[in-house]
Amino acid sequence: MNILKYIESYRNFIIEFEASIKKEYNIHDTIYNYINVLFERKGNLGRFEYLFHGTGCRIMNKGIICEYDFSVYDGNTKYQFSVWKLKTFIESFYDGNIDQPALKESLDNLAINNKLKKLVIEGRIFDIYLIE
Repeated sequence: MNILKYIESYRNFIIEFEASIKKEYNIHDTIYNYINVLFERKGNLGRFEYLFHGTGCRIMNKGIICEYDFSVYDGNTKYQFSVWKLKTFIESFYDGNIDQPALKESLDNLAINNKLKKLVIEGRIFDIYLIE
């Protein structure tokens, strides 16, 4: 399992979506300040269909599903995802099946080796992964 490739594809999909919103609405900072101001929570933009919900977003494009959460956690990380969110993306993007326990193990190994961060709140570690 090439987990770093999957995370990179996931991140690039989000960045491409955000770039299309920035271009369409001439936004030069974070798009999240403009939800329900310049654009609706739910809509279509180019090839993307999207739905913002709370601090999360669901993007769809030609059968590809990408769910992510957005917030600046530690000053650096921007996107958060669970095993399920990444699994859903991988299966729809690469049109295959991923073993969820094996995916979690791969993500946890990246976190152990400091190649990926996990969400920590008041000393409690959550199975939520952070990327820039």
